[in-house]
Amino acid sequence: MEIKLDEDQEKELTERIINLVKTSVKQAIGSQDKPYLSRKETAKYFGVAESTIRYWATLGMPVANINGHKLYGKQSITEWLKSKEEPKKEHKKSPLRGI
Repeated sequence: MEIKLDEDQEKELTERIINLVKTSVKQAIGSQDKPYLSRKETAKYFGVAESTIRYWATLGMPVANINGHKLYGKQSITEWLKSKEEPKKEHKKSPLRGI
């Protein structure tokens, strides 16, 4: 399948793509500098669903509540997650049978 665009359509599409990329890059860079994020930004930052962030909060994940607005500290959450890590279990080899 081939789509043909005239010159104006091609120019408009190119501009839209460029603006979309610029906006995405600004958002990505902006969230790196912010120590506190919204639930949506936090979910995106940690690569999980927003419902997971809500669930983690019920498990004791730190949440700042400012006038009813919840903010999530990246460093605090990272430390909280690290505190939940379990030590690596050593795999016991079973003895060979029948030798």
